[in-house]
Amino acid sequence: MTAFLLIAGLMVLVGIALLAYPLVLRRAPVESGFRDAPRAISVVLTALAVITLVAGLYPFASNWRWNDAERAARSRAAASDPMIERLEDRLRASPDELEGWIMLGRDYATRHRYYRAADAYEHALALSDGNNTEAMLGLGEALALADQSNLTGRAGQLLERVATLEPQNARALWWGGAAAYQRNDFKLARDLWQKFLATNPPPDIAQILRVKISEIDQQTGSAPVAATNTRSSDVQVRVRVDVAGNVNRNDGVLFVLARHPGEAGPPLAAKRLPLGTWPVEVELGVNDAMMPGRTLSAGDEVQIVARISRSGTASPASGDSYGEVRYHVGRDGLVALRIDKQVP
Repeated sequence: MTAFLLIAGLMVLVGIALLAYPLVLRRAPVESGFRDAPRAISVVLTALAVITLVAGLYPFASNWRWNDAERAARSRAAASDPMIERLEDRLRASPDELEGWIMLGRDYATRHRYYRAADAYEHALALSDGNNTEAMLGLGEALALADQSNLTGRAGQLLERVATLEPQNARALWWGGAAAYQRNDFKLARDLWQKFLATNPPPDIAQILRVKISEIDQQTGSAPVAATNTRSSDVQVRVRVDVAGNVNRNDGVLFVLARHPGEAGPPLAAKRLPLGTWPVEVELGVNDAMMPGRTLSAGDEVQIVARISRSGTASPASGDSYGEVRYHVGRDGLVALRIDKQVP
């Protein structure tokens, strides 16, 4: 491209010279002196105007893809990333540094160089004798991002294996479900995605997965167990939720959940309810479990949290109001819970 621009510039100068020669330089009488100075100035100004006009209009009149060229230049600059180069130099000197290869794979992946990332993760996986789940997950993820069809091959196998080894790993649950779905193992895909939903993903992703799970249920003829507000013999927690006077009680939705005290991760049971008349009685039972096989049990001491989410999302956000109370499953009856605190 640079050579082309130089040649084009040279041709413009030649054209200007051919124009100027008969107008100014071919003046026979020497005695004309400076009488032709205005004409010479006009020619120079015209030449400059022609050059400026051509340079300004060419990017719009030509079929050269200037934006693509600029993006390609930026891509070449990004390829020579000093941070990656330093890490590569370090790994050439210490090729058995497992964490270094994982870091390199992560850096490549963030720059969308997925095959390079896969090579780095492959090296890390070999160093761990095939047992490092971070390298396993990174390799499967990089292969899937490079080509989605890889989900039906080795990438899918790696991702599903990590989902089995680390059932709380949100990334593994997401990708493992995608791999299972790709090869038409809808039951496994549903199970993994249902567990992923329990990790409180962003609302837009959660909505997409709920749609996919609904499609799976229609294809397989199954349906998820519906939550119920009716009192029955399986109800194990009952709370009457009320709000303090300074709490906005009409803006948002109400989440009520039960978890073991001090425990992180998905709750044992949860409900999402519209705001209405206060106080409101809420019951949590086995039908409100967030994960199969993990539910409320008689004799458990649990923490019940009621939160008004202004955004409507399950994750606590600054400004949400909440309250909490301890509950002994199978022993306590209806317990009062007051929403009187605010998430900082």
